[in-house]
Amino acid sequence: MRPSKADAVDQLQPESRRGTLLGSSTKRPRKTIFQTADLCAEDCEHHQAPLFGPAAYDVGREPQIERIRMVAAAFSDWRVTPLQVVADGEDVACRYAWTATPSVPLPGFPAGSRLRMDASCFFTVRGGAIVRIHDTPGVIVMQEEGPP
Repeated sequence: MRPSKADAVDQLQPESRRGTLLGSSTKRPRKTIFQTADLCAEDCEHHQAPLFGPAAYDVGREPQIERIRMVAAAFSDWRVTPLQVVADGEDVACRYAWTATPSVPLPGFPAGSRLRMDASCFFTVRGGAIVRIHDTPGVIVMQEEGPP
């Protein structure tokens, strides 16, 4: 069964606000970034701005699943924490914090360094599924201490 729009948006909500957007009032179990592809339509478009490589454009769930697998393999303790979610009709905007520790060296970052990036993602939700994603990364910095 395809998740409803409320489910798709609620998945992106900060934990403290889960179940409060779009009239949803039921608390749901915490979901993870690994379940994102389950919320996407079969022909979901994903626009990824440049980050560690060139910009990317993919269509479908499989490229989304593969992208998530690649990131999970390159980074230990990878976490995406929604900070703010705003919905207007079919459009959803999410500001999030991305934290991870690379298992291999990356340009400018040694393996084992704790990284943080504040970023934004914009979604279009139709018929209870995400049909378009525009992921806009921010600047990645090494994090000494602080919130995830």
